[in-house]
Amino acid sequence: MKEKVMVAMSGGVDSTTCAMLMLEQGYDVTGVTLHLFDGQEQALEDAEKCAKQLGIKWYAADYRKFFGEDVISYFIRTYKLGKTPNPCCHCNHGAKFNYLYREMMSEGCSALVSGHYARIVEKDGKKLVAKGTDTKKDQSYYLSLMEPYQLEVIRFPLGEMTKDQTRELAKKYGLTVAEKKDSQDVCFLMGQDYRDYLRSKLKEKDVRKGNFILDGKPLKEHDGIVFYTVGQRKGLGIGYHEPLYVSAIDPKSGDVHLGIKEESARRGVKLKDCVFADSSRYIRRAKARLRYRMQEAPCTLEILPEGKAALLFDEPQLSPAPGQVAAIYEKEVLLGGGFIESVF
Repeated sequence: MKEKVMVAMSGGVDSTTCAMLMLEQGYDVTGVTLHLFDGQEQALEDAEKCAKQLGIKWYAADYRKFFGEDVISYFIRTYKLGKTPNPCCHCNHGAKFNYLYREMMSEGCSALVSGHYARIVEKDGKKLVAKGTDTKKDQSYYLSLMEPYQLEVIRFPLGEMTKDQTRELAKKYGLTVAEKKDSQDVCFLMGQDYRDYLRSKLKEKDVRKGNFILDGKPLKEHDGIVFYTVGQRKGLGIGYHEPLYVSAIDPKSGDVHLGIKEESARRGVKLKDCVFADSSRYIRRAKARLRYRMQEAPCTLEILPEGKAALLFDEPQLSPAPGQVAAIYEKEVLLGGGFIESVF
């Protein structure tokens, strides 16, 4: 009998090409699309059409209630706390891949296939995430909190390919989505600015107003802490002889502290809710990425008890934001990651 695998299908070129590759390799393929939020109807329709073109079994799994509790609530709550959420890392870790794992098991499949541009490698008998070959498209950062049991069954067929190669392969197969544009930003915002999304979800008392603070002195009232993130420069509405950045947000007072770029630099961060391949306590050299669009910075990593860790950078890093995710690497391989709890 053919080995059964489940492909997470979004209706885009990456996941559809993954399904085609698995068929070519002789697998029995089932496609699933997670219905996570209202307004997703076009994606569901596109995924179903792609599955029909491939001639594979497909179905939609309704996880809207769970996604609302697991991801959307986290997104809103984190902004209310004056922190910067990372919904994609949080979703992969605590929602999407858990949902997919349940569906995979219920369908009797042995592996879960995803269109992420990343690779699975084995080291010391453990499966780890490594960077994708396409450095412009590498998505390993978003997978930095994946649990070991998830990595045991996940497969990333596009990890050794570039995006251009994926599209060329889709054209070769005659897939109707070969030229479909990639989705951008946070999925459930559907192109909406996150501030407008928050305004539609929050009551006025929840935005927690206060003052902009510069050099310890109040400048003027701001619109509410939920509308600002550490490191933000644009949209502050303040005239000054040099650019100002958000350096800190105080959820208790409601004040948003500002400073020039150099004043936002920090030597280290403390992490919580960490996931590491080796969680035993140790100190080692590593490199860490504090945002998706940044180079890894050399640092010293100390793994601490109770899912915590600390990073001390060789050079100060600009605007590390509490709530964001630090992904920690040894060369091309992810050691793990965690949420930024505080900076120093």
